[in-house]
Amino acid sequence: MACVALCSCTSNMGKADFNVIPQPNNITVDSTATAHFILDKNVSIVHNGDEDMTRNARFLAQYIQEMTGIELSDGGDKVIKLQVGLNDENPEAYKLQVYPDSVVITGATPAAVFRALQTVRKSLPTTAVDAVEMPIAEIYDYPRFEYRGAHFDVCRHFYTIDEVKTFIDMLALHNVNNFHWHLNDDQGWRIEIKKYPKLIEIGSKRTETVIGRNPGKWDGVPVSGYYTQEQAKEIIEYAAERYINVIPEIDMPGHMRSALAAYPHLGCTGGPYDVWTEWGVTPEVLCAGNDSTMTFLADVFNEIMDIFPSKYINAGGDECPKTRWQECPKCQARIKAEGIVAKGRFNEFDRLQGYVTNYIYKVISARGRMMMGWDEILQADIPSDAIVLSWQGIAGAIEGAKRGNKVVLSPNTHCYFDFYQSKDVQFEPFAIGGYTPVEKVYSFEPVPSELDEEQAKLVIGAQCNLWTEYIKTFSHVQYMELPRLAALCEVQWTEPEHKDYESFKERIPAMFAIYDKYGYNYAKHLCDVNATYTPNTEKKALEVTFSTLKNREIRYTTDGNEPDENSTLYSGPFTIDSDVIIKAASFSNGVKSRTICDTINTNIASFTKATFNTVPAIGYAFNGAQTLVDGIMGGTTNYRTGRWIGFVGNNCDVVIDLGSEQSISELGFNCCVFQCDGVVDAAGVEIYGSNDGKEYSLIASEEYPEVVKEMEFATPHHEIKFAPKSTRYLNVIIKSHKALPSWHAFAGAPAFVFVDEITVK
Repeated sequence: MACVALCSCTSNMGKADFNVIPQPNNITVDSTATAHFILDKNVSIVHNGDEDMTRNARFLAQYIQEMTGIELSDGGDKVIKLQVGLNDENPEAYKLQVYPDSVVITGATPAAVFRALQTVRKSLPTTAVDAVEMPIAEIYDYPRFEYRGAHFDVCRHFYTIDEVKTFIDMLALHNVNNFHWHLNDDQGWRIEIKKYPKLIEIGSKRTETVIGRNPGKWDGVPVSGYYTQEQAKEIIEYAAERYINVIPEIDMPGHMRSALAAYPHLGCTGGPYDVWTEWGVTPEVLCAGNDSTMTFLADVFNEIMDIFPSKYINAGGDECPKTRWQECPKCQARIKAEGIVAKGRFNEFDRLQGYVTNYIYKVISARGRMMMGWDEILQADIPSDAIVLSWQGIAGAIEGAKRGNKVVLSPNTHCYFDFYQSKDVQFEPFAIGGYTPVEKVYSFEPVPSELDEEQAKLVIGAQCNLWTEYIKTFSHVQYMELPRLAALCEVQWTEPEHKDYESFKERIPAMFAIYDKYGYNYAKHLCDVNATYTPNTEKKALEVTFSTLKNREIRYTTDGNEPDENSTLYSGPFTIDSDVIIKAASFSNGVKSRTICDTINTNIASFTKATFNTVPAIGYAFNGAQTLVDGIMGGTTNYRTGRWIGFVGNNCDVVIDLGSEQSISELGFNCCVFQCDGVVDAAGVEIYGSNDGKEYSLIASEEYPEVVKEMEFATPHHEIKFAPKSTRYLNVIIKSHKALPSWHAFAGAPAFVFVDEITVK
């Protein structure tokens, strides 16, 4: 047996705690035991001496030294035994048994042993000790999903080999087993393809970058960088040692402008093209009617498969505008020659993309690999062994599973880590928008309820995505990933019946200590106060509930003053019924969290009963109609905060019961405009009144201008005044534009309208 021993003195004792993240599925701790396993100089790590176990032993010794300062050496009369042989159908299942004189880790595979080592690592104290007391325990653990992924976009901004390795280290800590490496986009080509050297000579270099969210100004700072094939193989080996598979993505036929800059004959117009200096979706895509395009794609994917051994090869497929194809004789000829016709909700140009997708599917499958792609690959009649990566909500996963395809859930509603983590965006690093706090990530259920038992088996996992348009540094990468990755890893690993968010919050401080140990930059919003505001229609008041991490006290004010340790101590929910500025912070050992601040402005409609006649868009209903009368404005263009309610393709049609007849003469509301996402201003408003809630008559109406390019990001306020009217019930219809205008990247698609607060005077 090969062995490595532990050497230390035992005067300074620490304690291990197996309540880690992700929560193991089965833990039994013998609380009656009087003896414990003592991790000290008398302990050796033993194993069978093969390459995998030797490496795993080396990792365990490294983890123990990093966490506790205890260094390993030969010799010792107690052992930590690493072995394979667990008879389990789950290849990553392991059993961890702690006895007074030994620790035995048995995995179904070497990968399973490595996952067990993460549990041991996270159980250890993070301060220097001479020995660690480990409780007598047995853990039987296994992952819920076989695919546990994390995506990293290195195209918008480039990251070094060492930074990519650190990213992989972060994944290993969180039991992730698939690293999705996004290697090309409009703004940069990042992987060497020897047959097409201009991809890196030209395509990897961007002259400058737009400032902010496409304001028409640029920073003048060049961005460049690529990975050689040897460097890519180095990354693959580094990940493989940690039992992480590296999935390369070559996104096509859209998001290819950097390739077009290098080889303009591949585009419909022939160029010239540049490596794009803007964000968003460009109409410049590969020409689907050009035979040389197909040759190029086959060559690139074959070379990629020479580099990457992954059984999954991602072919992208997302966000491919058809504008150029609709104007291109070659593309139209391809449609005619191949007999491509519209099918279902997909027109002939969508189906042309499906033709390209199926072509690449054949290239990938010919090498014995499996094609993976974003949910747009459903435009094709893809074979059942293709993997659908569902990012536009969960609809793609539902359709894919019902077709018989395996699916991975990565919805932008829960798994996009480039979104803000806090509603107070003014205190956050600049981000693309959105709002995905830790709690929302944790609440994600990857198996859609719409699937039957057999279809549910086709859900093989979940994945987070990190797009880096606004993430220039690796420190910022870490901040956006952590601790949301901790929440997702429990979604990926732990069975639903063992998940509990309150328990997660109790365990997260130990994870913070590990992040500190490794020098990771992470978001600390969980230490902040989380405020929940619920209109009480009976009391016509707003109920306020605060929460934060365990063992932190909450202090608050309602006069706009900064809270301190002498401010009102929160002891439970309270109500307010007038205009106030609420500020709250948590305190622990004299250390104060960030202060949250919310302004409550009341009006006639505040805290009354509101109901929708139309259904909000999936994922944007949040707390429903009551959100529109809770006294809180949406504030920013971050339409995912829960303070905006969204509708797509239909109107915001809401009925407000004022409780009694009221004389009113003015109504106002705000809309959110985030144009690149198809979120635009309202088309108009109609206001109806009734005293019985049955018969309504028109009080006032207004029409608003057509959507214009100039209003990209805004929160326009609409106010309509009218002659005084006595009414109890208001039916407010805020009208949406039924389709996005012709100049929009998603022209013709249903438009979103987002509304925050309806004020009545």
